[in-house]
Amino acid sequence: MSVEEAKALRAAKHASIPKKSSESDNKEAFRLFWAKEKASYGKEKSLESVLWVHLKAIKMDSPEKFTAGISHFGLKKIS
Repeated sequence: MSVEEAKALRAAKHASIPKKSSESDNKEAFRLFWAKEKASYGKEKSLESVLWVHLKAIKMDSPEKFTAGISHFGLKKIS
């Protein structure tokens, strides 16, 4: 195996490992999400901490699962 092949192999293995976002990053993403979406649910900012605890408990605390987690909580958009 040449040096270039070895480097390519190591790079391919390293690239396939997905980065796990930290809890603080997810919480900040939810804070921004809720600031934008709270009006469409007809709720106030004070519900943010309760929703975050719920999302963590049901393992829907990543940005792509926020809407489903809020729906699981029982909130519906009032559009």
